[in-house]
Amino acid sequence: MNKFKNIPLFVDLDGTLISTDTLLESLVLFIKKYPLKIFKIFLWLMQGKAMFKYNIAKAIIPQAKLLPYRKAVLDHLKKERDTGRKIYLLTAANQKIANSVAKHLGIFDGVFGSTKNLNLSGIEKVKTIKKDITTGQFDYIGNSREDLIVWEKANKKILVDTKNRIENKLSSKDNTHILVNRKSMFSIKLLLRGMRLHQWSKNILLFLPILMAHQLTNTESILSVIWAFLSFSLCASSVYIFNDLLDVETDRKHPTKRNRPLASGAMSIITGIFLIVFLLCMGIGIAIVKLSTTFLFILFIYMISTTAYSLVLKQILLIDVIVLGGLYTLRVVAGSVASMVEVSSWLLVFSMFFFLSLAFMKRYADLILMKKNKYKSIAGRGYSIADLDLVQKTGVTSGFVSILVLALYINSIHVIELYKSPILIWFTLPVLLYWLMRMWMVTNRGEMTDDPIIYAAKDKISYVSISIIIIIMFLAATIDKEIFNHLHII
Repeated sequence: MNKFKNIPLFVDLDGTLISTDTLLESLVLFIKKYPLKIFKIFLWLMQGKAMFKYNIAKAIIPQAKLLPYRKAVLDHLKKERDTGRKIYLLTAANQKIANSVAKHLGIFDGVFGSTKNLNLSGIEKVKTIKKDITTGQFDYIGNSREDLIVWEKANKKILVDTKNRIENKLSSKDNTHILVNRKSMFSIKLLLRGMRLHQWSKNILLFLPILMAHQLTNTESILSVIWAFLSFSLCASSVYIFNDLLDVETDRKHPTKRNRPLASGAMSIITGIFLIVFLLCMGIGIAIVKLSTTFLFILFIYMISTTAYSLVLKQILLIDVIVLGGLYTLRVVAGSVASMVEVSSWLLVFSMFFFLSLAFMKRYADLILMKKNKYKSIAGRGYSIADLDLVQKTGVTSGFVSILVLALYINSIHVIELYKSPILIWFTLPVLLYWLMRMWMVTNRGEMTDDPIIYAAKDKISYVSISIIIIIMFLAATIDKEIFNHLHII
């Protein structure tokens, strides 16, 4: 180590010191904050890459303290600095971003980034090193193809998460060291995490109309709903990734969401964009080929609503939970359209209030988590710790209203026509009421995960409650009502 003490060490930023690209993150932040100014991006691109980076950085830059730094690289730099070695940040990112990172870390002896007239990449890095720092030896830490020319001039070539073909080119050269091995950005496990497959369980609601209409033996309807489920789920996954892309900086402020693939830097922004387009095309393609025009219209309403939610609505107090409740109800409507089975308006009203309660539960769980971690508010949302009590009361009330609507639904003509003994359905009310209140109790204790639906999908008590309800509904559909005539209930 002492041998190289007087040799300056240069390190790249994007993909090297951090596992993301600051230009792409700045671009996403710009689009999110100034959606009506998106046309400016094309004008800036026409002025050249250096000017493009300059204009984006002038408008907005990522917060340095929230960027996903590579621990191995940061530890290596600190270790080298402790020996008295000079360390420099040398990046193609705009100088404003480079300065922000350097100020946050406080370990660099100099900072070099792109300017209004210079894109500091490739040969320009070599020129900067030779002109401003040293005409002698230097070591360089990088990751991309553009760094090959810098490594060619460097004494020690330090590789971070480089592609195999780059490693192969440098492996035969002297003083080549791999600091961080490459992890495939396209690993199946990572892609599935980004798609949030566990969230597909919400789309089981599409099967509710055929279940309530006793159409489970109708093969054609079931097949249509399966295609609808797949279409909805693929489009939903594209929205989840889009949402994570827009919220990448906000999620990094959250105790658990910061571990999501995009927020943590495990998945690149380019990969995320590719997935959004691919999944969206697959979902819409299935709807066009296998389902009706009406379903496609419902799907577009869902996509527009969720996009609006991701961009703006989730930040507005109360509007966010109303939209979430509406999106759950929209799934029921989509299932009805796909299967061509009529759905009762009572069921839709029940669905709206029931899922509104779960939406408030989700926000309440977030607030509890924020309170535990001593945050004053939810990042990117319109709620603060002061709203805890009201959010809980409103959510519980919505749940009670949904149970009341279900009780009124039991006496409707639709139910009387479908069930031989509608009176038995009354026994579902205490079961559902128990489940709902138990979920609120769990949330109040701070044991709820980010999403109540996902919690229920892993909860044994939830499965027991659903099983009891299914048994009751089956008995109500098969047992002759004459047995209950002596009860004299009308």
